[in-house]
Amino acid sequence: MNEVGFSPPMPLEWAWLLAVGIPVAGGILAWRSNRAASQPAMRWGLTGLRVLGLAGAGLLFLNPGLFDEPEKSEPRVWAVMLDRSGSMNTPDAGGRTRWEAGRYLTRSLVQEGGDRVRQVTFAAGLIEDEEELPERANGDGTAIVKSGTALFSGAAGLGSRLGGLILVSDGRETQTAPELELISRAQADGVPIHVVPLGTNWGSKDLRLRAARRLVTTFPDKPVVFRVIVTADGLGRIRPRVRVTDAGGREHASREVALEPGQPTPVTIEVPKLPDGTYRLSVEPWQGEDVATNNADEIRVQVIEGRTRVFLAEGEPYWDSKFLAQLFRAQDFMKIRAVYRLNEERYFMVDSEGSEPAQTDADVFPATAEAFAEIDVVVLGKGMEGFLTREHIAALKRFVRDQGGALLLSRGRPSTSTMEGFEALEPVEWGGKLDGEFRFQPETEGSGAGLFGQMLPAADDPVWIGLPPLKDADRIARLKPFTQVLAYGTQPTGQREEKVPMLVARRYGRGVVAMVNADGLWKWDFFPKARELGNMYEEFWTQWLQWAASYAEFLPGQDLSLRLSETSVPAGRPVRAIIGWRGGGAEPAPLVEWHRGEEMAGSASASKTVTSSDEDGGQWTAMIQPKEPGSYRLRVVDTSQPDKPGPEAMLRIEAPPTENEILDADPGFLRRLAEATGGRIWEPEQTKELTELLKTDDTVQSIGAPQPIWQPLWPQAWVLCGIAGLLGSEWWLRRRGGLQ
Repeated sequence: MNEVGFSPPMPLEWAWLLAVGIPVAGGILAWRSNRAASQPAMRWGLTGLRVLGLAGAGLLFLNPGLFDEPEKSEPRVWAVMLDRSGSMNTPDAGGRTRWEAGRYLTRSLVQEGGDRVRQVTFAAGLIEDEEELPERANGDGTAIVKSGTALFSGAAGLGSRLGGLILVSDGRETQTAPELELISRAQADGVPIHVVPLGTNWGSKDLRLRAARRLVTTFPDKPVVFRVIVTADGLGRIRPRVRVTDAGGREHASREVALEPGQPTPVTIEVPKLPDGTYRLSVEPWQGEDVATNNADEIRVQVIEGRTRVFLAEGEPYWDSKFLAQLFRAQDFMKIRAVYRLNEERYFMVDSEGSEPAQTDADVFPATAEAFAEIDVVVLGKGMEGFLTREHIAALKRFVRDQGGALLLSRGRPSTSTMEGFEALEPVEWGGKLDGEFRFQPETEGSGAGLFGQMLPAADDPVWIGLPPLKDADRIARLKPFTQVLAYGTQPTGQREEKVPMLVARRYGRGVVAMVNADGLWKWDFFPKARELGNMYEEFWTQWLQWAASYAEFLPGQDLSLRLSETSVPAGRPVRAIIGWRGGGAEPAPLVEWHRGEEMAGSASASKTVTSSDEDGGQWTAMIQPKEPGSYRLRVVDTSQPDKPGPEAMLRIEAPPTENEILDADPGFLRRLAEATGGRIWEPEQTKELTELLKTDDTVQSIGAPQPIWQPLWPQAWVLCGIAGLLGSEWWLRRRGGLQ
């Protein structure tokens, strides 16, 4: 391809000035010098020859010429990339294995396409091909994206530019990589990826177990409840036994569970007492099962040795508040101070430390961050307007929001009058009072939050139906954002059922506000019929308070917290650990350690990311990346107090899936590759149509063609002769006409 242009040896502006200025100046001089010409026509002719000659000479300053852009083409080849991984041996391709169907198709395309087609196989990467394909697929992994990208990079040694790609595979990746990497490379080279999906949903036979929570906190001498999800696919109705064992292999509990095919089944196992440690929950491999690596999970049990510090305030003492204070004082793992308002100026105070009850007229409600630093849970009853001033409310809000405390409203709405500022803490907006009695009905959201089915009986446990009803509930006008309803109160009303949120919780900053919207729970302990169902009153309140305290950022008695960005990740992915500090003392120097079994596998220092006051605490971040798959226990150590127990978390590093774990084909992945690159989806029977596709075009413009070549016009003889002829003709005519 040729294109006319200029390439002056000087700036283009100057070249144009000379190219135009020289003929103009020369024409003016020629007109003057030709005044003596005998005829006007001769004067005009001589001047014109001078101007044309000088114009031709002036154009030489622009250096006109041609840009020659040579075209180059080369043969284009197609690659047929055949999946050689172990999953291709699955016999679900029309009476043959996927490998047999893919091998037959590949051979046919290579034979029909001739020199246009190159055969490539892959598994965990591109494979150096033999002339004859093996009888069975023998790859131990699948890396479609990695192998395809390597093919575009020339790793297969095709010898020519790739013009098209036909991918024959079941689409199942075991080495995960962003598919956009392969799509972008194909789009950049203008190469369509045509796909031939092989296989179906094979339906692997698999029995698997997964922990609902991998960290369980409990108090000394309290039962430990494990909750796991067990699923069986392709094994029919089976009854495996879930076992709880410690690191030494000793069994502590077991439970048989009936499983329906493909239905995840929650399983709860309660152990009366367990020490700190990591426990394995597992099911034995079932006969005919394809995968046994997912039959177990590990759960960390963290026994909180420190006592939960409770401050209880009651302005309108009633049976509920009396029973609740007595219950809390009887718990070894609790330290409680209960304060009752007798009148406007006098209070009655009881500590669980054995001191005698005392009356006082002093301000007994905490009002400073230092005072709240000695408290884990604040429990408020009714009549709080007699306790809370603006200063108290402001300090209480800081306690929950900034210090990660837990606030428990034990009897619903804490005040009939408006307390300025307190409404920000309440998880709901109130309506009017409700008459009648309500049955307590756990909600599925309470199960998902780890309360029912783990700390308390499951939501569908018949124990809840037999409990005495509750009363004095308040209507809820609106739930505030992020409020969870964990249980409802139900009351039959005519043709419908009245429902009111009974148990709610809402995160507020770093802490939590939880509420029981009713009175009458004391009946769960007092009525003989209720006692026959077990000590549900004690179990409910201790577990509900423990859940509320653990739902906040900080565990009872701990000044540091630990949260992970993810609790289960593939190998190689980093995880962010976020460490919070409650404040109220000397600033810590946190370090994150991770342990595998009893041995420490690594540690990472933490960098401060949020700076606050000594009262409001701060926040640190550490990046952790254990290398080997497995379960890890993470622990925060304050290097300034290394012997002080710190918060813990569990992290599971997932091993890459093997070829035998999931044999289902993934045609959706292959379809996305084809649609994004302009390719098509083909059936194995369309060999003839695919062959015709290979013959449509066998050339393509090469990449990196030579730079355009400049060919100037002035060295041409006809150009120079033309200029010389014009100027010479003028000289000859002037001499002939007798002009000087």
